[in-house]
Amino acid sequence: MKILIGVCGIGNGHLSRQTNVIDFLLSMGNEIIVATTSNNLRYFEKKFKNIKVIEIKIPWISCNSNGIDFEQSLEKYEQSNIDQFKSFLEFSINLQNMGKNPDIVITDYEPNVAQYSYAANIPLICMEQQSKFLYLEDDKIKKFSILEEKLRINYFFPKYDYKIISSFFPIKIKDRKVKIVTPIITNLKIKTNKKNHILVYFSPYENSQDYVKLLNNLNNIHNFSIIVYTKENFKSNYSNNIIFKKYSDEFKNDLENAYCLISTAGHQLLSEAISINIPLYLIPLNTYEQHYNAKMIEKYHLGEIAKCKSLNEVKKFISKVPIYSEQMKKFRKKYYKNNWQKCLLGVLNDYKFK
Repeated sequence: MKILIGVCGIGNGHLSRQTNVIDFLLSMGNEIIVATTSNNLRYFEKKFKNIKVIEIKIPWISCNSNGIDFEQSLEKYEQSNIDQFKSFLEFSINLQNMGKNPDIVITDYEPNVAQYSYAANIPLICMEQQSKFLYLEDDKIKKFSILEEKLRINYFFPKYDYKIISSFFPIKIKDRKVKIVTPIITNLKIKTNKKNHILVYFSPYENSQDYVKLLNNLNNIHNFSIIVYTKENFKSNYSNNIIFKKYSDEFKNDLENAYCLISTAGHQLLSEAISINIPLYLIPLNTYEQHYNAKMIEKYHLGEIAKCKSLNEVKKFISKVPIYSEQMKKFRKKYYKNNWQKCLLGVLNDYKFK
């Protein structure tokens, strides 16, 4: 089959998820075309030598507690100086110049390929994690509303032929066109002889004073080495047990060997940590999704949300790490049922033999 895959360029979760999907589809002999933003082009061209990659540009749709903020979205649009409709037409022309239309379109929260599927009457599979919010109860968390997620999803993807939703927590959905599957993540090893370190991940999308406060407290923890992944250059003097690293391929090994993880609350990283029993101390970014993810971590006793980020709070969390780690094992055994590869293969076979 010829498959077009759209990958959102904001955050690393979409990239990581679809790398696994592409590996799986290529292993079955499918032809793959990837549409993604400029920041991801080099990654796909280097990672997959035999696939075609097309650049797309995505609109920035701002939201507030009432849903889509059209005024702020217009401001963002004007600041970007990008003609969104023209860029979509250019993408579509580039795609058509590659020959026969795709048989299937898969989108990981990327709206251009969805628009193309509508215009060309090609089946669309939404394969991401954001769609879970369409099926959850309306729930405000602090100043954030679930409407931010629901309305943006409806705006980008008003119709679909199938949804495959990756989720690290259980959701009950009674819809034959929607399937909840286990997290679509890279296989990680559960290490028994771990190195003695705490892993810290600071998101590149926020420069927060919370990070500085946390580092000052971690500076007083001496029975662990602290590995901090960040884009920032922290200039204060920290103890020798704090090691700063830039984002790199070393992260996977550091995660596998971590005693626990202190992080923001992105879906993909949380899913990876749960898969290898790494308890979580979370500082969510200012989005509804991150706050909801963190809420689920606390609900299922897999870790906790940072409240005051004090030294005592961090130490108390570290003391409970063995308990959280054991709970993760029980949690996966109880809830992780639907394999995503099997589900995707079933959907593709349905279309292949129609």
